Amino acid sequence: MRFLDDRVPAHDLTYDDVFMVPRRSSVGSRYDVDLATADGTGTTIPIVVANMTAIAGKRMAETVARRGGLVVIPQDIPASVVADVVAFVKSRHLVLDTPILLRPDQTVAEVLSLIPKRSHRAAVVIDDQQRPLGIVLEDDCVDVDRFAQAHQVMRPVEVLVDADTEPRKAFDALDDARAGG
Repeated sequence: MRFLDDRVPAHDLTYDDVFMVPRRSSVGSRYDVDLATADGTGTTIPIVVANMTAIAGKRMAETVARRGGLVVIPQDIPASVVADVVAFVKSRHLVLDTPILLRPDQTVAEVLSLIPKRSHRAAVVIDDQQRPLGIVLEDDCVDVDRFAQAHQVMRPVEVLVDADTEPRKAFDALDDARAGG
């Protein structure tokens, strides 16, 4: 990264202060890029995600931002949509992935189309008051009629903890209930 006119600001910058300018590179393909960090952790999360409509969407922006990276929103996206995406990303929990929420009457076909959109590969079935009723994992949908409803394949809620619960207390609650996946 470099600053335009090679002027380094005397103060810290936030994502709101910068504008990313594309530049030609000698890299022939994105597959030629080694994303491994130099710190030995083996992390391969990109620092900046390309401004391609199929890649740099709301889910990618949320995930990468949670891990400290940047997503370049494509320039052909209306400013109002970009503002909505930025507001959405900034409103997300800093550690926990946003869950996929389902109504009890949604079909297994819908469940299977949504579950891959999150790394945790699960969806939460909620009632009209947004309270969790159960959870559906991909395995719960194997050999099930695609028109079956989520409430027919969901597992009941065994443990419920607040998103801001201290990790050790959340683990203890899970361990006490012997909940497993």
